[in-house]
Amino acid sequence: MTTWPRWFQLDEGSDELRQDEQLFLSELQRAAARWDVGYAASWAIRDEEEHPCLIAAVSLSDPVRRIGLGQFGVHYRDHHARGDLLHSCLHELPDEPTPIALDVGGTPEEVAVECAAWFETILRRPVKYSSWRNHHGQLYAEGWKFSDDEDELSQSYIPALAPRKQRRRLLRGGFVFGRGWRQVKGIEDPPSHERRVR
Repeated sequence: MTTWPRWFQLDEGSDELRQDEQLFLSELQRAAARWDVGYAASWAIRDEEEHPCLIAAVSLSDPVRRIGLGQFGVHYRDHHARGDLLHSCLHELPDEPTPIALDVGGTPEEVAVECAAWFETILRRPVKYSSWRNHHGQLYAEGWKFSDDEDELSQSYIPALAPRKQRRRLLRGGFVFGRGWRQVKGIEDPPSHERRVR
């Protein structure tokens, strides 16, 4: 069994934790120490100026491409925790909960156990990487998703390198949003390369 004993270490610049936050974080760390999952960066922070709560999070990444795929975290406050995919810079929860959202209350220990189970479920989900190359061998699109239900984690698309007909197909198919953001899930061609990330 591979374990990572230092899950959710409190950031050195954090504000002092209240007693219930200490209990929550200790139990979360204790539960996480028993996980048998692949490595993922994790952290905890308490910054009253930014967020009036304790935040604990894990970051999924692709070590081959050296790219972050998403931070999943919980906001714990007053015996209650809400968890979801966090904004990558602000560490805020989304305005509308996603299908993986968590909302739980109880004693600090009970909430920590529920949060630990939620984190472990996310860390056990398989992640797949797919990439597409043009006829010159240039990478024009890549995407990362949970392979158990096809939920997208991250993607990139370079229209200037993509096949011209495909760009038009994506536009007609409704896979272009905002300022020309193309959704990789609309690509009909099979990927040039696929691999399991975790």
